[in-house]
Amino acid sequence: MRRNYIPKTYKKQAKTKLKSKSRSFIIEFLKFLIFVIIAGGCGYLLYSPILNIVKFEVILEDEILKDNIISRTQSIVEEQTSWWYNNKNILLLRANKLEKVLLQEFPQIKSITIKRHVGNRIINLDIILRTPTFYSCADGECYNIGEDGVNMGNNLAINKSLPEIKGLSLEKVGEGVLSDREMIWLKNILQEYNKIDNIKITAVDIKQKVEYSIVSVFVYTEKGYYIMLDLDTDVIYQAQVLKQVFISQIPVERQDSLEYIDLRIKDRAYYKFK
Repeated sequence: MRRNYIPKTYKKQAKTKLKSKSRSFIIEFLKFLIFVIIAGGCGYLLYSPILNIVKFEVILEDEILKDNIISRTQSIVEEQTSWWYNNKNILLLRANKLEKVLLQEFPQIKSITIKRHVGNRIINLDIILRTPTFYSCADGECYNIGEDGVNMGNNLAINKSLPEIKGLSLEKVGEGVLSDREMIWLKNILQEYNKIDNIKITAVDIKQKVEYSIVSVFVYTEKGYYIMLDLDTDVIYQAQVLKQVFISQIPVERQDSLEYIDLRIKDRAYYKFK
């Protein structure tokens, strides 16, 4: 009987395929093992205390406010930490959420920049505070108004040396009660009229307001009389007119007897004595 011919290389090819499969399996296993080690290492770094925040640093002159901010920051970080998310880790800290909550709860803060120092695990909060420009009172409570027109809240010490602003709605703490345009106009009034000798502005009473724009105000002085101004008044020019009126028509000794001065008409100053 005739035998089938079997090539000499047949057994070698089978062995080669077997070795190739074994080598591929080992390589894949090593890749999987490396992945597990890396993933485990990352998990350990993120969820173990090794990278947890050590402390928060804030630089403010007001020590009480600084302590309150640090204490609240620590509480916020704890509240946002769970078994599946380690918010105390300096790399995982939800900085945007922390900033949002702090701005809501501390309306005296104008801006916050959060900086991570991974090496020493310290979070630095660079805080810029609003500067009180006016204060205003409603329903027996007084509020500071910042230079950007934001209601800074009623839990602050009111600086009575600031001018009072009347006629505002102060229901929303932390939100703007005066627009940028209004604040620019009011600050210009304070700046220009306080430059005049024997004038110190103590209050601004909003007499007319249309939507987001103040139309007319009475500016009260330390001597008791008030100055009538409106939005169409050129603040700088009319302040110069008032200077000339004091020089030529109303001497210093009679200023205490004034009831009001009306500067709403260009190039004119109308006044009345009590």
